[in-house]
Amino acid sequence: MAGISSVAREQLRAIAALRWQLSLNSLRSVRGRLNLVSRAFAGLLVVGAGIGGAIAIGAAAWGITAEHKPLWLALPFWLISIFWQLFPVMASAFTQNVDTSALLRYPMSYPTYLLVRLAYGALDIATALGVCWSLGLFVGICVADIGLLPWALLGVGGMVIFNLLLARMIFVWIEHWLSLRRSREVISLVFVLLMVCFQLAGPMLGRYSRLPAMQRFHVLARFIPLQRALPPGLAAAVIEDAGAGRVSGSVLSLLAFAGYTGAILLPLHLRLRQQYAGEIASSSGEARPAVAPRSDGAMRRGWKLPFASGPVSAIFEKELHYFLRSGPMLFTMIMPVVMIIILWGGRKGFLNHQSGFLFPIGAAYCLLVMNNILYNSFGGDGGGIQFFLVSPISFRKIMAAKNLAQLVVLAAELVVLWLGVSFIYQKPNLNSLGLTFAWYLLAAPLNFSAGNLLSIYSPKRIDYSTFGRQRASESAIFVSLAVQLAGMGLGALAIFIGYHYAHVWIATLVLLALGVPSLIVYFVLLARIDRIAMSRRETMATELCRVQAQ
Repeated sequence: MAGISSVAREQLRAIAALRWQLSLNSLRSVRGRLNLVSRAFAGLLVVGAGIGGAIAIGAAAWGITAEHKPLWLALPFWLISIFWQLFPVMASAFTQNVDTSALLRYPMSYPTYLLVRLAYGALDIATALGVCWSLGLFVGICVADIGLLPWALLGVGGMVIFNLLLARMIFVWIEHWLSLRRSREVISLVFVLLMVCFQLAGPMLGRYSRLPAMQRFHVLARFIPLQRALPPGLAAAVIEDAGAGRVSGSVLSLLAFAGYTGAILLPLHLRLRQQYAGEIASSSGEARPAVAPRSDGAMRRGWKLPFASGPVSAIFEKELHYFLRSGPMLFTMIMPVVMIIILWGGRKGFLNHQSGFLFPIGAAYCLLVMNNILYNSFGGDGGGIQFFLVSPISFRKIMAAKNLAQLVVLAAELVVLWLGVSFIYQKPNLNSLGLTFAWYLLAAPLNFSAGNLLSIYSPKRIDYSTFGRQRASESAIFVSLAVQLAGMGLGALAIFIGYHYAHVWIATLVLLALGVPSLIVYFVLLARIDRIAMSRRETMATELCRVQAQ
């Protein structure tokens, strides 16, 4: 911290002390201690993935460097960079972007604010794994050739800095774009165009796969200059040229890499500077004209669902409005289709022999990305929980309305997934649809039951309008993973039984039979939810009305 002024050092020290004291104070409650246990388990998983990935990448880098195959050195650089940027989007249920806007109320300089934003951004899972794997890459190269140590340090260290800045830049701009209605429409259009591009690439790659191996290698060789001109390729070129004795080439690659890093830092600086100046993104992004009162003095009537009371219909309408006006939630809804595209890999024959399971796999992922909603039903209400506590309506009806809205959102995700699978592969057959429906009859009530309990026992105030701030509490996420693994395990067991007897419909019958007790548990718990909520009303009000300083 030698290059930082004394005032900035004091500010950073105060922020670190504040975060540490907040962590210690949270341990005074049972919920805080459970969150600590959940964080410990999650930390062990991250450490295991980090060490295992570092060993694998380090071994690969050692083999490539020791055998003098420089063309393959760019592969681990590309793998680490792609994971670093895609994981926060694909696993939004397990990532949390801390809200630092509360720090702007203090007399903090802009350089300090920039450092804090970068420091907070370095605390996510993708960064931890990326740094561990990069360290393994660095060690593997140095063990193979110790003379490459300074160049490996520059190349790998530059890649870490670049990916950290790129991830922060993508996050702050997506957060800004998703807060604007028109930008959301443009992002949706771009996503549709990308799907069309993937579909058009299928015949091209299918034709490429029929070429002889030597011709395919020559086709791939044409892309080597392109990848060398991009940041991961440049980082690998720094080490590759140094190993070949081309010091001038390493220096030029390093300068080009520094130019890319500066090009990423500029838009990040512009966005953070606007936030530092006091810009607050709204959910609509534009001023709305005042709505003139109706001439007859009548109020607009809300929705009225068939076979549902007025309060249930009103809460159902409110929940759907929350979801539809949340850019991050709408963005999450298309993630299952993105996963299917990634599994597709651009070739229709890649998973052709198991394409019948694509829709069930995507459906399970749809339920997984709904964890933040299912296991924190009152998080978006915030201080509005007080109105539920004083209103003449039972929590049984409140939870039923929320679960109904969540079920509608889940059904919409499944429709989008069905369209994506039908467009990219082929329409799911009746066996696939029946298996998915039977599994949902088991898994959905099970998750709704656990989610209703965790929404009361471990609530957490969230912000639907801001990207990356929808994650439930750590204990809720830990329990949700256990429930999801149990549901997927039962589904896999049923499929194994069906394949053992050579009839997929047997798996469907097994899941239908297991779905009956799951439904019974859900309705029994729903009937007792009022007593549970009343016993936890003070904790719920305290947690949800709290102004987050995180």
